[in-house]
Amino acid sequence: MKCPYCGEEGHVIKRGVRQNKYVMKQKYYCKNCQRVFVERDGFEHMTYPKEIILKTLHLYAEGLSLSKIRDFIWQHEGYYLHDSVILYWVKKYANILEEFEKKLKPEIKGRIHMDEVVLKEKGRKIYDINAVDGKTGYNLGHVLTDSLSIPAFRVFFEELKRRIYDQCLERYKKYTRTGKDKRITFVSDKREHYKNAFNKYFYRVCKLAHGAPIACKKYGLKFNNNPIERYNEDVKQRYKVMRGFKSIESANAFLGLRRIIYNFVRGDETRAMKAGIALELGQNRLLTLIKIWEKTDYMF
Repeated sequence: MKCPYCGEEGHVIKRGVRQNKYVMKQKYYCKNCQRVFVERDGFEHMTYPKEIILKTLHLYAEGLSLSKIRDFIWQHEGYYLHDSVILYWVKKYANILEEFEKKLKPEIKGRIHMDEVVLKEKGRKIYDINAVDGKTGYNLGHVLTDSLSIPAFRVFFEELKRRIYDQCLERYKKYTRTGKDKRITFVSDKREHYKNAFNKYFYRVCKLAHGAPIACKKYGLKFNNNPIERYNEDVKQRYKVMRGFKSIESANAFLGLRRIIYNFVRGDETRAMKAGIALELGQNRLLTLIKIWEKTDYMF
């Protein structure tokens, strides 16, 4: 085992155990730096077993209410979880996994579909702006905002540029050399703010087109916006159970965690696999993803 403090291998030995109310963990001692630690698996400071935490996160991301999650875990696992504990786990792992996901580079294989979904926080409207690759289904990013203003859309496009601009530029250079227009196409509704932010960050390098949503095919536009409409509809179905959010922070945590599970956990072939993100996640994908984050956290 490699020491997480000095990075040396071959100097680590077992030294006792650490035990709390629910979990017992092996402790290790590094003879090189004389530090004591437990295995870094992403759950080293948690009171409850990692299996309970993972099951709770998955149930929450799928839209179960806090009371239903509490009843399920109590009846089937024998652990009584307070709402504050569940929400702490959701915020903690949503934040670390989203930060980790931002370091990955999904391959763009189709058009990029964009739209916003309307939610509520303490009775007022909030908006979640999303972008989805039409071919792989991979959610490339989202921004939660309390107003559909130009600055919010510019933040959204700025994050997209950071992640995919190298691919956009490569396609653009091929277009200038060969004359074959294979530039990446962004598809949105006719909201002017999309055009404004697009022109600021992707002008000429990419194309912007307007598409009709699922229910509006009669308008005869060249493209439809079905991929992002399906994604937003899925969000709405899970949101109905929650009946609004208590804060922007809790809304952002829910949407971020759900986005990670949508990209990396669901399906035999996940959307991350389709987008060329080659992570060997095995059967328990959420657990392995957290372990990979813990190991790579020291590398970035």
